[in-house]
Amino acid sequence: MSKLNEANDRLGAAMTILEQAVETRRGNTDQASGARDQSDLLQGELDKLRMDSIALRDTSGTVSNRLDLAIGRLRNMLDD
Repeated sequence: MSKLNEANDRLGAAMTILEQAVETRRGNTDQASGARDQSDLLQGELDKLRMDSIALRDTSGTVSNRLDLAIGRLRNMLDD
């Protein structure tokens, strides 16, 4: 489970960096069209990372619930 948490942390950090980069690019209105293209590319990557993050959180929740159920079953078996 710690690998999943580490992956979530790395994904969150990457998303923050990309968000900052996108905002920096958008804030500089004097940038050439190449910068706008790069900004659009970064925004696309950010959107993909957000979708990946949502999927990872869903998977993490599912795994956590299944582990809780398995632990509960094991405890019940040991109590019997």
